[in-house]
Amino acid sequence: MDNWKQIWSKKQLSSTEHRSLNDLIVADGFDTGVGSYDEDSWRKMVVDFLNRTKLNEAANVLELGCGSGAFIFALNELVQARYYGLDYSSSLIEIARLALPEADFIASEASAPVFDDISFDIIFSHSVFQYFPNLDYANTVIERWCKNIKQGGMLVLLDLNDKNHEDNYHSERMLAYTSPDDYYDTYKGLEHLFFDKASLVSKLKACGMTSIECFDHAVIDYGNANFRFNISCVKT
Repeated sequence: MDNWKQIWSKKQLSSTEHRSLNDLIVADGFDTGVGSYDEDSWRKMVVDFLNRTKLNEAANVLELGCGSGAFIFALNELVQARYYGLDYSSSLIEIARLALPEADFIASEASAPVFDDISFDIIFSHSVFQYFPNLDYANTVIERWCKNIKQGGMLVLLDLNDKNHEDNYHSERMLAYTSPDDYYDTYKGLEHLFFDKASLVSKLKACGMTSIECFDHAVIDYGNANFRFNISCVKT
C-alpha cells in the first residue's frame, strides 16, 4: 500500500502545455471530495492570506509543501514578490517550475537544510502538516524554519486538523463507507495528524513567535472548515 509521499509523487498533469490555476488545483488533489475548491474559492482564500500578511513586492516568501505551486501562482497574480517553494514530490515541483518559472522551487523534505542562506518575511504552509509522519517531525519543521524568519516576519500555517474535532472528522467520512472497518482499512498507512491548539501555541512561543492568532477558514463552505483551523504568528 502506498504512503502519502508515494501518492503525491505520482501526481501529474494530463497536459504539458496548459498551466491554469485550475490545472494546479487539480494536480494538488483539491478537485474532489469534501476538501475541494473551485478557482473562486481558492482566490478568496489567497486574498484573505494577503490581507492578513500585508505581503508586498519586496518580500521573500516561502511555502512549505508547495505541491504544484497553486497557492504561489495565485499570490503572484496579485503581488509579484520573491517566491520560494519546497515539496517532497519531485513531480509536483516540476509542475510548479513550469507554471511559475520566475519562482525558486526545490524538491525536498520540509526539514531539510535548503534555503539556509535566505531570511524570509513570510513562511507559510497550506493543508500540509496533516501529512507529516508524526508530531515530533512537525515540531522539528517548525523549529527549523522559525530560525529563517526575519524579525517582524510571519509564520502562517493554514488548514491544520483540529484535535478537538478528530472524532467528528472521522465520523463524517465513515458515512461514505460500508463500515468503520472499511474506512480504516482504506486509510491504513494514510493517517492524518491532528493538532492541539494549546500545544501548538506553546511550541510557537518557545520558538520566539508572538502575536499568535488562531482563525477560521476564509471559505465558509469549504468541506473541511468545521474540522480545521489556521494559525499565524510574528517573529520577535
